[in-house]
Formats: sequence, C-alpha cells, structure tokens
Amino acid sequence: MIILDKQYVSRELKEYLSESRVPVLRNEAALAAAPEGTFHLVSDEEADALLAQGERIYTTCENSLSWVLRHSPDRGLQKGIALCKDKAAFRRMLAKIYPDFLFREVAAEELADIDFHELKTPFILKPSVGFFSVGVYTIFSEQDWKNALEDIRRHSCDWKKQYDESVVANTRFLLEQYIGGEEYAVDFYYDGEGKAVIVNIFHHEFASADDVSDRLYCSGASIIREHLQPFTDFFNRMNEEMGARNLPIHLELRVDNGRIIPIEANPLRFAGWCLTDLSLHAYGFRTYDYFLNDIRPDWDSLLKGREENIYSFIVLNPPASLKSGDVFHYDRLCASFGKVLELRPIDYHTGPVFGFLFTETKASDRAELDHILRSDLTEYLN
Repeated sequence: MIILDKQYVSRELKEYLSESRVPVLRNEAALAAAPEGTFHLVSDEEADALLAQGERIYTTCENSLSWVLRHSPDRGLQKGIALCKDKAAFRRMLAKIYPDFLFREVAAEELADIDFHELKTPFILKPSVGFFSVGVYTIFSEQDWKNALEDIRRHSCDWKKQYDESVVANTRFLLEQYIGGEEYAVDFYYDGEGKAVIVNIFHHEFASADDVSDRLYCSGASIIREHLQPFTDFFNRMNEEMGARNLPIHLELRVDNGRIIPIEANPLRFAGWCLTDLSLHAYGFRTYDYFLNDIRPDWDSLLKGREENIYSFIVLNPPASLKSGDVFHYDRLCASFGKVLELRPIDYHTGPVFGFLFTETKASDRAELDHILRSDLTEYLN
C-alpha cells in the first residue's frame, strides 16, 4: 500500500499506481493527484485490514508517518519509525556500534545559554526531528554559532507551517561531532527477515566544507559497485540493534577512511520529493515497486552498458537574494546540460525550490555538474 502526500507526486509514480493497482490510501493528496477511478483507492478501514494482513506500506513523504503510527498494528514497524525519526534516539542506538561518537541533545530554549567555548568545533547543529536539510548548520566558529541561533529564531515558525511536526520538530536540537569523509544517500529496505536490500546509492556532492545543501546527488556503475557490499553489511549490522522488518529507509551516511558513519535515517520512504525515480531513469526500475513486491535488484545486469555514465538529480534551491518578481528560466537551465532526462518544475512562489533536474553525463566530462554544484542559480533568473 502507498500513502501519497500533497507535497509532490511524480508523473512516474502516478503511472505506476494506475497500472499496478497497488492500494492507495484515500486522502486529499490521492484525490488531487488523479481523477476518481485512476488509482485503487482504499478507505482507512480497508487500509487497516490490509495492514492487519501484513501488507507492506510505503509513503511519499514523512507527513504521513503520524497516520501510520496511529493505524499500523506492527509494533516492530512503529519502533523502527521512531528510532529513525528521532535523531537523538538513532544516535543512542548507534552508540552500541560507535561508542566514541560525541553528541548532545538540548531543548531549543536552552541553545542560547550554551557556552560556545565549551564546545568542540567543528560540529553539526540540527533539529532532533528533521527533513531536507531544514535547520541544519555546520559550525566552525563562534560567529557560525551566533548566525545559526539567529536563523533558528527567525525561521522556526516557517518550518512549522511548511512541515508536519512528525517531519520537522524544532523544540529539541542535536549537537553532534562533524563527520568527515564522502557523503552518500542510500535507498534500501529491510525484507521480511530483516536483511538489507539496496535499491539506490547516490554520492552527495558539496561545493565546500561548510556546504550543507542538497544540490547534487550522483549515481553510476562505479558508485554502486564500490559501495554495494560494504553498505549492505553495515545495514545488516545496524539492524541487529533495530530489529526492523519490511521497512523502507532513505539513509544518509559518510565514509571516512573505510569507516561508515550514518548521519540520519528517514523511514517508510526512499529519496524525498520522488527523487528516488532516478533509478527508473538510470537503471530502468522503480524502487518502490521493488520494495512492495520484495524484489532484489540484479545489479550486474542493470549496470551493463552504463559504465561510462553519471546519473544525477539536481535540487534547484533558490538563492537568498530571490525577489518576489524574479522569473526562473528553465529553458536556459536545461540548455546547460548535454542530456536532460527529466525536468520537474515546482511553484517556487509557494514551494522551497525551483524544481528538480535529472541528467545523464559522461564520467569523462563532468564540467556541467561541477558548474551547477557551485552556481547560486542567479544566472537563470530574469
């Protein structure tokens, strides 16, 4: 079963739901996504019966977590969701694997009372419950700390308006040691026996050491082959503490000299805003279909003939200087890339981004990716 959210439903997902007849919870988002009769809609009562029978459940956005927690009879699933969403609880669980990792949870109202000089830099400051790099700050200096506290003061009310409390809660914050190394985002699920099945691996690239944006994620044969087995082994080790079954997860982690350190885990979904569809563009399969039907990717076959390509999704986050009358020129943006697989424009007057771009780039010539990684996108305005 799938629960849609009003935040975003991709064309690819709509087509899948129409053709597969996978049960879709009847809610405002599902009714708005397609005309009546397009999807196999089920009521809350019908959904409860499906969950009682062991039906797997997938959501497009964590706004739906509160519904699942109210309706699912699976205590193990509820535990897995709670451990993933509460970053402090997640850190406490991982302490059994990494007892030397430093972190501290504090109430939002206590942040201003902390003596910065007692803190070891660099470190990360972020909400204990969060999404989409909202309220995440890399702190290298006392000025960074002051700027972060001021930004939280100014924008915390906006976060509450834009996201459900189960997605972003700004009442408590986590201070944790800075994790070095290369960052990756992974879509995977735990099967009925609790074994990890990876369906997507992305290299999350950054413009600089203090960059925490979601601008560029890349996938490709070399990335999959290098990390598939070590990541699978680590997720299986992690599940010895979690005990999760039939649970999809989007997890961000860093690899530092071979050491795999999770940053955060997002339960019951894969890459947000349907960005998990990169697997469809790059490798020809839908990640949510594989989860719902318990299918394991045959990576040797899927990667054949794609050795020289980099597949990317690009988050078009607007510059701080954006004015209400500014116009974003999507055609100019697309002309900057050799092969655009899909453009997903978003109403940036009401949403947090201009949209998303899926591209295919030759690994031997990635200048277009290096450029977009560092661009503030003002070159595409007016």
